[in-house]
Amino acid sequence: MKTFKILFSLMTLVLIALVAMSFSNPGTLTKLAALPDLRVSAIATPGGLCKGNESKVRVSITNSQSVGVSADVPVILFVSQSGEQPSSYVGYLKGGIGPNANSGQPVWFNNVVIPATNKTVTLKALVNPDGDIEESVQNNNTKVISAKVTKACGQATQPAQGATLTVTAYVGPWNNSNYTGLPQAAVTIVKSGQTYTGTTGSNGKATFPNLPAGQCNITVVKQGFQNGTKVFNMSTYNNNTNVAMAPN
Repeated sequence: MKTFKILFSLMTLVLIALVAMSFSNPGTLTKLAALPDLRVSAIATPGGLCKGNESKVRVSITNSQSVGVSADVPVILFVSQSGEQPSSYVGYLKGGIGPNANSGQPVWFNNVVIPATNKTVTLKALVNPDGDIEESVQNNNTKVISAKVTKACGQATQPAQGATLTVTAYVGPWNNSNYTGLPQAAVTIVKSGQTYTGTTGSNGKATFPNLPAGQCNITVVKQGFQNGTKVFNMSTYNNNTNVAMAPN
């Protein structure tokens, strides 16, 4: 009983001391309890992934707490594809990370090996993998994304195949498919800085094969007529458009 009283008295003294410290310096207990909270906020693949050993991956790390980390922060990147041997890479956030770092600080992984094309890649990043840095929240240090691989490293991405645009220059009224075509008219199409030229046939039509999708500017010119102009949004499939021509 006497021992219990002594222990109780000691505990009371410790509690009184802590309360006194909190009144004299209210931030003391908060500082003692504050710890960083490291998280993987994003995984990015600038330039895309490619088969080979030239892919780049950027892992962004945040710390939402008011206490920073001065030591280097380790980050592990795991790379896997179905049916392929997985791989891992170790990187470091050099110099640690400051308090309230919510915008994300990057850790770069260069020369990442991707085994195959036409297979989805799973990228998993883990910050503070061994838990050597004490944190306020545990088990929230991982992020996983999936990315596509469509080419080999060093190989240019093939441009999308264009479609055919048929421009019909006509005079007079247009009634469904009944019209009067204007032959021998010069047709110019400007698309993304490229110029395409053609001449209408006896039916008033000029055809432009393999024209990329997107907005293009069409101009039709023939002596004795006012210039005909039109802005047309080319799609990925074959298109037709008509340009009315008025005599001078």
